[in-house]
Amino acid sequence: MQIIKNYLLKKELKKINNYLYIFLIFIALGLLFIGFGIYENKQNGNQYFYLNDIIENKNNEENVKAYLKIAKAPYSIAKYENEENYTFYIVFDGNYYYIAYLSDEIYEKLNVEGLVDKPITIYGTTTAVPSSLKDIAIEVYNNGLDEENQIEIDDFNSYFGEVYLTNISLKKETSAFFYLSMIPFAIACSFLVLYLLKMVKNKEALATLTEKELQKLEKEINDKNTKYYETLHLILTKNYIISFNKTLKIINQNSLIWIYEYKTKQYGITTSKQIFVMDNTGKKYSIVTTDGLSRKTDSTLKEIITIVSNKNEKILIGYNKRNENEINEILKNS
Repeated sequence: MQIIKNYLLKKELKKINNYLYIFLIFIALGLLFIGFGIYENKQNGNQYFYLNDIIENKNNEENVKAYLKIAKAPYSIAKYENEENYTFYIVFDGNYYYIAYLSDEIYEKLNVEGLVDKPITIYGTTTAVPSSLKDIAIEVYNNGLDEENQIEIDDFNSYFGEVYLTNISLKKETSAFFYLSMIPFAIACSFLVLYLLKMVKNKEALATLTEKELQKLEKEINDKNTKYYETLHLILTKNYIISFNKTLKIINQNSLIWIYEYKTKQYGITTSKQIFVMDNTGKKYSIVTTDGLSRKTDSTLKEIITIVSNKNEKILIGYNKRNENEINEILKNS
C-alpha cells in the first residue's frame, strides 16, 4: 500500500470524508426522528392491548387501541344501509369469538385458508356493541345449532364481550416521524455509496502509479511553479494534471491531444462549465466543473487552458467542428 506524504494530495484526498460526515449527520437525524416517533407514540397512548384482555381485565373499556389475531375466516352478520364497503363480522382467534367491523378490503385479506397455522393480526379501537347488533349476532350464531347449544341475549357478553373492534387496519397506527425517518436514512445511504465509490476510484487511480512515479508526482506538487486551484480541486504540475473532480484523475500532460471548455445550458442560461481533456488513446477526462452563473471563474478557466496548452504544442484548443474532425483523423491513424 502506497503512503501519501504530500500535504496537498492528502488534503484533497481527505475531502471525500465530507461524504462520511454528511452520512453520519443524516443517520443522526433519522435516529432523532425515530426518537420523536417513540415519544409521540407514548404521548398519544399508541399502546395496543389484546382485545380479550380489554374485555376481561379492562371492563370492556371503549376507545382503547386493541389488536386481535384472526385464526378463522370472518363470518358476516350485518351491515349499515349507508355503508356499502363495511360489514359486521363474527371473528375467531382460536379460543374466543368477537365482533369486528371490517372493510371489504380487510375482509378479502382475512378470507383465506391456513389462518389456524398462520393467523393474521388486525389493529383497531374498541366500541360498545349496540343492543340491535347483539340480537343479530345471537340470531346468526344460533342458526343451525341444536336448541341445547344455542345462546340467549344474556349470554352475549360472556361469548363476544361488550365491545367490538372498529377502525381496523393490518398495521399499527404509528407516528409520522417513523415515516419521516426514512428520508434522512435514504439520503445517508446515498452519501455512503458516494463515499465508498470515490474511495475505491481514488485508490484505483493511485494504484496505477509505481512508488517512483508517486515520489516524482509528489516532488512536482511541491515545486514552486505548481498551480493549485483549491475551489476547483485541481493541481497543475510540470508534467501532470491532478484533478479531484468527482474522483481522482492523474493525467500525464504529454499524452494530451485536445483541451476545451464545455458549457451546459438550460433555457438559454449557462448552468455549468467544464474543462475536458483527451489523451492520445481517445480517453476523455473532465478535470474541472464549476457553476455557470459566476463570471469570476471565466478567467480562471482560461488560465488553466492556457497553462495546459503551453506545455504541448500539438494540443488542439477549443470545441468546434474543425477540431473534432482533426481529432477523429488523429485517433484513426494512431
